[in-house]
Parts: sequence; structure tokens; C-alpha cells
Amino acid sequence: MKPLTQAQEKQLQEITQHLLRVRQEKSVNIEEIAIQTNIRLSLLKALDAGDFDALPESVYVQGFIRRYGDVIGLDGQALANTFEINDFPEYTHNESQNSAKKLDIHIPLFVPYALLLLLASVGLIYVLNSKLTPESQAKPQNAVPTQETKTKPE
Repeated sequence: MKPLTQAQEKQLQEITQHLLRVRQEKSVNIEEIAIQTNIRLSLLKALDAGDFDALPESVYVQGFIRRYGDVIGLDGQALANTFEINDFPEYTHNESQNSAKKLDIHIPLFVPYALLLLLASVGLIYVLNSKLTPESQAKPQNAVPTQETKTKPE
């Protein structure tokens, strides 16, 4: 797991203590939570113990909090939203300028189809036209070649 910031660690500590307190008040075993949430028991125990180094990335931890809260009767989504995640890289000003400079070219879908149709038409005309050349029309189609017999001078 990426190291948590102090603010994240404090938020996570408060959330996990609240979850543990509510779970114990309702007398729900942690094994039952693991079965109902499909979260590994070792990860739930790490959450309850405050062993945050044993946990995966904070985006997953946020999902664990949501499912854990839902199972014990809390609003898991609201509870998960109190845990701030910042695993995603911050974009710098230069990156946003570069993305603004990129051209946003939109080619309508009919353009490639029209080009494909044009190329197919040209190819078809070429193939058919080779059969209709003047040379091919000059030759009779069913003509039998005649052989001239030449006599040898004696």
C-alpha cells in the first residue's frame, strides 16, 4: 500500500474505531462480516487493529469501509466518502496545457465508408474495363483460327 498521509491515517483510524464499536454493540462476529462482504478476514482484522500497512491501496480500503458499514447497518457509502483517497496522480499545469493544445479532430463516420465505396467502385471499373478494351472487341469471340497452307516450292 502507498503510505497514507497523516490526514488519511487519522480519518481511517476514526472510521475503523467507529466500525469496530458498532460491530461490537451489535454482537456481529468479524467472520460473519468477512463472509457477507467477501473481504478477506486478514484484511478486516488489519482494519480493526489499525494495521494500515497490511492493507491494499486506499481506493480498495474505501470499498472495504463501504461494504463493512453496509453489513453492520450503517450508511456505508457516506462512511466511505469520509475517507479521502488521493491515489491518482495530480495533473500539473503543463499537462493540462498540452492536452488543450491537442487537436480535437472529429471525422464523421460516413467519410471512411464513402472513401471505401469510392475505392471499391474504381477497382470494379478497372477490372470490368480491362475486358472491354478495343483490342478485346476487335477479336471475334467465336472465330476459329484458319490455317493457311503454304506449299513449298519444289
